[in-house]
Amino acid sequence: MKTAALEKYTVRDVLEYRGNPQLNRTVDDTNTVEEALHIMDVYDIVSLPVFGRSKSNAERSSFVDIVSVYDLRDYVIQSEGLEDEVQFQLLSGRPSGNPTALEHTIAQVVQSRKHASKEISASASLEQLLQLFTTHGQHRVLVTDLDLPTSHSSNTAPLVPQKQDNKSNSSGNSTGRPRGRSVDSGCSSSTVEYLDGGNVVVCGLTQYDVVRFIQHHNHEVGHALDASAMDIAMERMSGGAAARLPQIPHLSIRDSALHAMEKLRNTQASALPVIDNDGRLITEVAGTGIRRLNSRNIGMLGKPVLAFMFNLHLSVTQPYVVHEGFTLSQIMSGLLRMNCRRAWLVDHESRPIAVISLTNVLQHFL
Repeated sequence: MKTAALEKYTVRDVLEYRGNPQLNRTVDDTNTVEEALHIMDVYDIVSLPVFGRSKSNAERSSFVDIVSVYDLRDYVIQSEGLEDEVQFQLLSGRPSGNPTALEHTIAQVVQSRKHASKEISASASLEQLLQLFTTHGQHRVLVTDLDLPTSHSSNTAPLVPQKQDNKSNSSGNSTGRPRGRSVDSGCSSSTVEYLDGGNVVVCGLTQYDVVRFIQHHNHEVGHALDASAMDIAMERMSGGAAARLPQIPHLSIRDSALHAMEKLRNTQASALPVIDNDGRLITEVAGTGIRRLNSRNIGMLGKPVLAFMFNLHLSVTQPYVVHEGFTLSQIMSGLLRMNCRRAWLVDHESRPIAVISLTNVLQHFL
């Protein structure tokens, strides 16, 4: 690990700094893609632990996987008949009545791709956690071997993750945490009775939680926080300082939302910049935008990206930008203060040069 001061910390230390893990945001493998997207949208999160129910006992469940909004995005974008449904809704203003990938189950999504392990022991080192987040590209992991206080014992916690309430409250507003107060920093946890009958408490951690933890210990990190924004961007390049940053993939205001989602999938990016005719950054299109998608508004994917965002009431704002002279310490502070998942490195003419994500920040400490 590059930063020796962090070597003494474990996953349990991050959990203890995070605080009470008893936030239950999970999804059953029998839930539909549309239901999972709605849960992510309501709680402003980008991944959910998936649990499967026992066929013989509905009160027993076991951890299956973690599914992210990017998994769901790719699954929907690659689905057969999507373009036909988009065009039909765009022209007629109503659903065709044909089934779409949004009606498929999470089990079908999980079976469609392979990922590295999503679990890690509470006693594992912080370095192992960083490797899971960066090398394997995980966004959220479940933590096992966690001893919670008596007040959170299996006698008081539900044995089965509760299905989320996707309905609105009496005032007409969506239920859940007010949007914008934090970015996916909550743990997803529950006491789960596994199929073998053993009670195991599991809790989730996200990349955002770890960035907050490191920022809290910034007085121990030292010169690692002095790295510049350009240094962080160049670390991903082979060839060291002699390498040049490739032109960053981008979108124009004329590109359709469907094209944007396809480009996000093809580039394996969580967001892409939208630029004007002079190459200046206007806004960003994130894969999380697909969380607002449902069977009745798929046609919106056929509209230009900005129209898609306006129609689905997505935020169209100036993204978080940094310049070459920004230090990692400043970037981390900005990410946490502004509750965002990435910073755009721009030149003196506001043209995007690179993106610095939470993954890039964590990679710097390995």
